[in-house]
Amino acid sequence: MMLALAGFQLAFALLGPALTLPTIETKKGLLSLPVLQKRSQSVNLRKRDNVVALGNVSTLTYLIRLEIGTPPQPVEVVLDTGSFELWVDPTCATAATQGQEEKCNASGRYVPGQSSTYVDKGAKQHIGYGKGGAEISYAADSILVPGSNSQPLRNVVFGVGVNTTELAWGVGGIGHGNGFNLHYNNLIDELHAQGITQSKAFSIALGGQYSETGGAIIFGGVDTKKFGGKLHKFDNMPPQIEGSKEGPWRYWVQMKSVGITTPNKVVATYEYSTMPALLDTGSTWSYLPQHIFDSLQDDFNATLSEDGSLEVPCSIADQPGTVDFTFGDLTIQVPYSEFISQLEPGYCALGVLPRKGSYDRAVLGASFLRSAYVIFDQTNQHLYMASYHDCGTNEQILSGEVGAALNLTGQCHSGHHLFASIPMCWIIVPAAFVLWVLALFL
Repeated sequence: MMLALAGFQLAFALLGPALTLPTIETKKGLLSLPVLQKRSQSVNLRKRDNVVALGNVSTLTYLIRLEIGTPPQPVEVVLDTGSFELWVDPTCATAATQGQEEKCNASGRYVPGQSSTYVDKGAKQHIGYGKGGAEISYAADSILVPGSNSQPLRNVVFGVGVNTTELAWGVGGIGHGNGFNLHYNNLIDELHAQGITQSKAFSIALGGQYSETGGAIIFGGVDTKKFGGKLHKFDNMPPQIEGSKEGPWRYWVQMKSVGITTPNKVVATYEYSTMPALLDTGSTWSYLPQHIFDSLQDDFNATLSEDGSLEVPCSIADQPGTVDFTFGDLTIQVPYSEFISQLEPGYCALGVLPRKGSYDRAVLGASFLRSAYVIFDQTNQHLYMASYHDCGTNEQILSGEVGAALNLTGQCHSGHHLFASIPMCWIIVPAAFVLWVLALFL
């Protein structure tokens, strides 16, 4: 989720029940924990008197769970590579909808007065997002990250919501912190400074949008059973112009092209699609310049809806085409089943919106990142990527040495991804047919 400086709208979801996931075991030098998928209930985008812009609604949001204070108070925050500060306690009464307010109230609260280790830092700030904003008061307290062997991080600085608007969740910003965008240690900095990790690097696998096991984030490590073959290394590009001035440090990577491979294996590459791209887990959608948005509309024969989405028949998600994103000599092929989301029964849309006010920048949100395995290396200012697959778990510590990730080889084959991402009906129906055939001969 980018700050308002980027000039486009994002918001959070009418979120459904949380997935219950076990804490992932950890090794000394890394910390692994689940990424929780929260799916929206039907939002009836087209049936309201005032149509809601799709950019203001998230159908699938990714969160992590933290425990703050002494004794620990559990809270959930959005996992956000597009920002760099941690804050909690949104003002639930000002959430955009009643459904968001209910989910906000159920997400956990941090009450400073109930923590014996709370310290008021005596400073406030307003953080603006594309949709909504947060006035926060800075505090320091202990934070227990599930899976860290009950050893809390001490005196971590973060924000406590004083007054927020149209936000249903706090934000776990894991972008560049001290020495880049901040004058204090953020969560990534503290994990390294307090000896939990050997480097300020982490890897993310969001998992497929139909996955029942969710994804994981590994601070200081890599899971070689979440990709196949070698990782590809890219420079983390320096700050880009956002709006009318230079923005903060973010995870920008040079994108070579955007294109499509149709179910009939016809390959097309869109003109003028070479540009910096931001990797942003806090955004449900990917934001591309208008001309690429228009090309996708033409190739999918999509209908531009009142809410700003590109509506397509839901059956297209069953077809074996891909939307292709190329970086150097790596192409991440996003299956139609991951790039198309069902927003309400019978209403499906492409996971893309037009980037307003900028024709040479892209934001790649969850609609892209579900199909990529990404390592964010702040220690050496590199990004590593490979196509996402899921063939189990094998976590490896990532040292701070330059290019250390290049020594690791993914253990998955290309077919593993299918079982993590396709709708369950695709598996259940064929399985039932096989059982029926077997019954005829038994």
